[in-house]
Amino acid sequence: MEKFCYNHKESDLRLGYFDIFLNVIKNCFLGEPLDYGDRTYRLKPRMVTPYDFLRKIEKPSSEYERLLSRLGKGFKENAKTEIYRKERGWIAQGISQRKIKKIDIGEQTFLVPILSPPAVGIDTSGVNGSSVIAVCCFDNYDAGIIFLEKHLSLPKAKSPIEYKWNKLDTEKRKKVSENIVPLLKISSSGLLALHTDVLISPVGSVIYGFRDLIEGCFSGHEKTPSQPKDVRERFRQEFFLRCNNIPIHCDPDFPLPLNTNKVVRLLVRTLSKKDGRIRECLPLHASLRSEESPPIQVADIIAGAMGTKIMNNEEPPKPISHLYFDNRKINRKARRKGKFAKAYYWFNK
Repeated sequence: MEKFCYNHKESDLRLGYFDIFLNVIKNCFLGEPLDYGDRTYRLKPRMVTPYDFLRKIEKPSSEYERLLSRLGKGFKENAKTEIYRKERGWIAQGISQRKIKKIDIGEQTFLVPILSPPAVGIDTSGVNGSSVIAVCCFDNYDAGIIFLEKHLSLPKAKSPIEYKWNKLDTEKRKKVSENIVPLLKISSSGLLALHTDVLISPVGSVIYGFRDLIEGCFSGHEKTPSQPKDVRERFRQEFFLRCNNIPIHCDPDFPLPLNTNKVVRLLVRTLSKKDGRIRECLPLHASLRSEESPPIQVADIIAGAMGTKIMNNEEPPKPISHLYFDNRKINRKARRKGKFAKAYYWFNK
């Protein structure tokens, strides 16, 4: 990644100030050096807040604060009027150009660079004879990788070289679980997850079983007054928009004959349904191995963290909410054998 160097001769141009704004956000998140004026600022990985560009710093205590204190009077004056301006402000323009995204964690607002196009990652994690299936709708998966690598100092497995939940020690798993909110918000726009044993020693067709698991997340409206028909149809539409005509990366750990291509096709077609009919849709299967696919790796970590929270009786695993599942979608023989499914969802607001 090239270092950003700002030319003082452009200091009267608002576009120049906007470029500084974007590059401070990006280089800080990446923890990469930034050249400004006559010196190089060696930045450590961090997330930037909008207020950072406005606050007065009389005694800088870090390279980041030294950079902020030397951005200049012209930059500061423009920042006061331009950062929060609606539609044409720096934040608004950065979001509309897909340069940055704004996320809220607790009471704080952070600005994060967008480093990759939208994609979907699907992976599973074992939980005491059952599994968590995570469908992660990413709008920034590479930023998720950077967060794991540079902000959480998470190690990769060595053979193959990739992020893998079951290769992390207890301390690292705890660290991820404690940071699941920023990981989700930095990397994703939505999450659909199922905790189920339907696909473990399946009763009946595993292909229809998977299809019915997805369908069960959005049917049975009459029994769920807090999530009535219009709400659940909106949820289906939200997930359909995040999965249709978007590259979907899927780890091949589903029982055969449910291969990754069938998982992708069944997911998108089932989400496309409206009034019981399958609409025109375009499932896009990205046939990459997990070590080649950042979306699969981030999905693996998210699924693993969810599984741990479920094992620790966090119901639902925060910040995720229950999506009431229609048990009638599990076939009768499987229900008689005690097969179950619980559904969860999350959207980045």
